[in-house]
Amino acid sequence: MTKTRALAAAGLVAVAGVAFFLWSGSSGDERLIRDQLEALRTEVNSTTTGGFGSVARAANIGSYFTEDVVVDLGESTAPIHGRLTLMGMAERLQPRTAAFRMELDDVGVEIHSAATADVTLTVSFIRQNIPTGEESRDAREFGLGLTKADGTWRIARVTAIDVLR
Repeated sequence: MTKTRALAAAGLVAVAGVAFFLWSGSSGDERLIRDQLEALRTEVNSTTTGGFGSVARAANIGSYFTEDVVVDLGESTAPIHGRLTLMGMAERLQPRTAAFRMELDDVGVEIHSAATADVTLTVSFIRQNIPTGEESRDAREFGLGLTKADGTWRIARVTAIDVLR
């Protein structure tokens, strides 16, 4: 009887181990992606006084993207190519973007493989009118393509989704 119990216990442990591995693999990567997006949101919302601070902030923002990232904001805009271009834009726009706060909502993560995933989300930019206290919100839907290299998920593609079609 003890041999049967030992085999049953070993089988149960093996099944639990496989189930945990399968469950934690996808949700572990999903959690990493969500954490990475939250960290990007925090970085975008951080402010700097200019000078080398804006350069460091732009480099930090750039670290969330692949070197060859492509950002397609939709009709009547040319795609933005490359992490260095995004970093330059982040540095130059810092004074104007400091008045905004970015929020990410309705984040959906779909893992395709150990190294590729897609994310859909709503990006909202909120600006508060200081004298009146009123907030204005500009929200857009985006699809992101992510790749994982060296254990880090990075954004390789950003595509605006036209929700009115």
